[in-house]
Amino acid sequence: MMALPNSFLRISLVLAMISLLCSCSPEMVMPSVKSSPKPSTLRIWLWPGSGLEPLIKKYEADNPQMDVEMVTFQYDDVVPSLMTSLATKADSPDLVLLEASQLNQLKRFQNQFYNLYDYGDERVHYLDWKWRQAESKNGGFLYAMPVDIGPVALAYRHDLFQEAGLPTEREEVASYLSDWDALEQAGVLLKQRTGALLFDNITNIFLSYLNQFDGQYVLPVEHELSPHVKEAWDRAVFFHKRGLSAGLQSQTSSWAEGAVNRKFALVLAPSWLHGMMKKNAPATAGKWDLTRAPGLPSNLTGTYLAIPKTSSSPHAAYKLASWLTAPQQQLANFIGSGNFPSTPESYSSSNFLEVHDPFFNDAPVGQIYSYTALRYKSGYDDYDYTTIERWIRDGLRRVESDGADPELTWKGIMQQFETLNHVEGGG
Repeated sequence: MMALPNSFLRISLVLAMISLLCSCSPEMVMPSVKSSPKPSTLRIWLWPGSGLEPLIKKYEADNPQMDVEMVTFQYDDVVPSLMTSLATKADSPDLVLLEASQLNQLKRFQNQFYNLYDYGDERVHYLDWKWRQAESKNGGFLYAMPVDIGPVALAYRHDLFQEAGLPTEREEVASYLSDWDALEQAGVLLKQRTGALLFDNITNIFLSYLNQFDGQYVLPVEHELSPHVKEAWDRAVFFHKRGLSAGLQSQTSSWAEGAVNRKFALVLAPSWLHGMMKKNAPATAGKWDLTRAPGLPSNLTGTYLAIPKTSSSPHAAYKLASWLTAPQQQLANFIGSGNFPSTPESYSSSNFLEVHDPFFNDAPVGQIYSYTALRYKSGYDDYDYTTIERWIRDGLRRVESDGADPELTWKGIMQQFETLNHVEGGG
């Protein structure tokens, strides 16, 4: 028999090896039939009005390997649902949107959240006071990424101001109504000359006044009620006693009717309230204007994105959270939905500075609210003030709508607070 050439033997051996590999691992030599990997899925809990939905859809489009499931809750259901999820490990989110008071409620459960400092430190992009509120007391733990804030401005009816002979230009109004006493004097003139009352309700007065002084209900060391809480209560009750509030609670049909029928001329309006005003009283478009609120700069709440320990994809969740809260996305959220950025570098953008709102007589809303945001001061707070705030809100409503005695109502609130403080203090 004739011997086979060495080259022929080598070729035969290679072909045999390829055949063996094909039979064992067809995907290695047939990549065209390999199935595409399924996208990773993140679940994010939101509530209506967050403005994050369009941004999340854009993130998905830019990251096809990622599927983001949005679950919408009503605001009051978020914390109870999250606590249930943490306890049962069922239907848990990778990210959850929390309002400032909700975050305070959850800070005592630090071990149930990822420390976002393990994934990055982006504080340079955010307002100092907003970032600090997202931390633990010692600053070593970051619960959440800051989203929006709620700086307060004064929304006023320029038509009613004109009828009353009051200033109507924004800077003139801000100067004329620079403090709370000036507001009272303007309210008296407005009522005498037009029949309209000054404010929609006294709850907004209480909240705006209190939040001038960092919004703390309880002193962090003494664990006693802050004296500013009583000051804010007295200021709100004062306007009620002077007959300068319409007693129309925000986000109600009576408020909308009162706005249309010129029952009140002022609203202490955080930026996130704009959408509700437009939805509830569209017929008043163009009759409102905006300027700086009286007294010190004030801020009413804001939101954060946290990652619970139930998330199995914290790195991916952090990547999404940091993208959603980055200056460019916060600016887009502001332009699209009115939610105000917590990122100061957004304020210098030409797109930001050029935002004017026809509903508020083409007011430069970005410029007005950024003035307050950059000057607002707030100390660290981890007190769960939801209960005491609910008592006060309910008390003010009863004073204004039911004719309850303000002094007796306040005493009742203090008794409840002392009982709560006694229980929580272990006494």
